Amino acid sequence: MDNIAASSELFFRVRFLGKNISYQHGMEVMRQAMQDVEQKGPQLLLLEHEDVITVTRQHGQKNLLTSEAELKKDGIDLIETDRGGDITFHGQGQLVGYPILRLPSSKGPLDYVRALENCLTQVCLELGVVNTTCVPGKTGVWIIDKKNKRLNKLIAIGVGISKGVTRHGFAFNVTTNLERFTRHIIPCGLQDHGVTSLERELSEQSKLPSPEALAQKIAHALNASNFFCSAN
Repeated sequence: MDNIAASSELFFRVRFLGKNISYQHGMEVMRQAMQDVEQKGPQLLLLEHEDVITVTRQHGQKNLLTSEAELKKDGIDLIETDRGGDITFHGQGQLVGYPILRLPSSKGPLDYVRALENCLTQVCLELGVVNTTCVPGKTGVWIIDKKNKRLNKLIAIGVGISKGVTRHGFAFNVTTNLERFTRHIIPCGLQDHGVTSLERELSEQSKLPSPEALAQKIAHALNASNFFCSAN
């Protein structure tokens, strides 16, 4: 059952849908929230998907390294989706967020993506991950791996906008088994970059938040953002 937090002081109504949510069901809930945005207002859908690899219409399967048969054997679905970006994965240990809102006419897609990046970077800093960065020309929240001298993506962002209403959102690797996916794909089609998780980046594992606690932190950050408050 959905857990819904609602307040007249909050921009987003927050719904934590739970774990092991199929991609198809997540999309159904997301599209219903898009249809309801005028009547019910902005919603932030938070969930953990069943293991799935998604490809986009723009890039297709060119960064898929294995066959669909191998994915099926590994218990991973392959689905085409209508967000921006390239191939990515969702699964256990990853918190996915779908912020659904009508963008103000003065704001564009890039403004929206940068606002998400800023909010999620702030959450990382609060959790003790200090070496985060955003990369010009790329989306998401990245970690600077000084030892290997490369960038690793911690939070992927891929959105779409339909008639001014946002869809899709972000995927935050918390305790994700990254190797389960990286042997099948080049994440986001970025050959020279890696992926990481919150579990890997926190020096003290005792600081690792529960999915529910992390969801609350993200919801608070988005609801406190000037970008989203000004869209109300």
